[in-house]
Amino acid sequence: MARRVRIATITYLTGGGPVTQAARYDQAFRYLEAAAADGPDLILLPEMFEKTGSVEWQQVSKRAAPQERFAAALELAMAEDGPVADRFREFAARHNVTVVSNNLTRDGDALYNQATFYGRQGNIVGRYRKVQPTEGEYEASWTTPGDDLAPIEVDGVRYGVFICNDQAFPEICQIYGLQGTDVLLHPTQAAGPTETIRSEMLRTRAHDASCFLVTSTFLQDKPLGWQYRQSHATIYDFNGFTLAETGHREGHAAATLDLDEERWTSWCGQYDHRRMMLRQHRTALYARAYAALAPNKENMIPEPELSTADV
Repeated sequence: MARRVRIATITYLTGGGPVTQAARYDQAFRYLEAAAADGPDLILLPEMFEKTGSVEWQQVSKRAAPQERFAAALELAMAEDGPVADRFREFAARHNVTVVSNNLTRDGDALYNQATFYGRQGNIVGRYRKVQPTEGEYEASWTTPGDDLAPIEVDGVRYGVFICNDQAFPEICQIYGLQGTDVLLHPTQAAGPTETIRSEMLRTRAHDASCFLVTSTFLQDKPLGWQYRQSHATIYDFNGFTLAETGHREGHAAATLDLDEERWTSWCGQYDHRRMMLRQHRTALYARAYAALAPNKENMIPEPELSTADV
């Protein structure tokens, strides 16, 4: 019997002037309620929607001292044992659905750009922390990068998450593909470099990993510099073809994915693309090449020293 999963993804409308962080969460739950009516197994929200246009976060950015900004951010950030997380737990259990919410999340004295999986029983069943924060996140906002690229399995489906700027590093999705990931999840607030280039980039990531790919994002109601109606939530198949999208409209798109579908491309021979990729990929060769490059390049994020045992 084929494995199937139904996924909904959200385009989140921003703009309309400053709002509270609480109002941003309320808006997210309105989208979730509408998406839940479509019968999905999983719903994906975009990256850090709670911060966009939030008056509280605007006040944080105005603090002069870096330590003061960081302390204020810790106070505002999501906590896994806090009231907002409880609200996600309740929603997921009530609708018998998994919700993936990407928020700035605190863990002790550290901040993470984290996608949290709230499972059907109202429990947290997985989390991913962005491994490639931007310079602004890492150097100005003190966001701690994650260090884990393991798929998260929910109801027998293997999900690989990559957040916003992670898209610029194709190794992430290729590693997920080599690990047997079924679906890539990409919460973001990115617009580009252009919407066309971003779309082509994500199609390529889906094909390189031979995975379905789901992205959630923002839509703006008025021009903001060069960003205007910047993107739309989309579900791609493993060849990069669009299965569902919102267009430049707020709301959700949904599609049912056949995870056991044979993944043929125009250049497959004896095997479909997933198996062909697994058989041909020279993982050890690339690992040695990267290990040799790592000590001699500029590294924004300090990397641990590698030994021959690591490669």
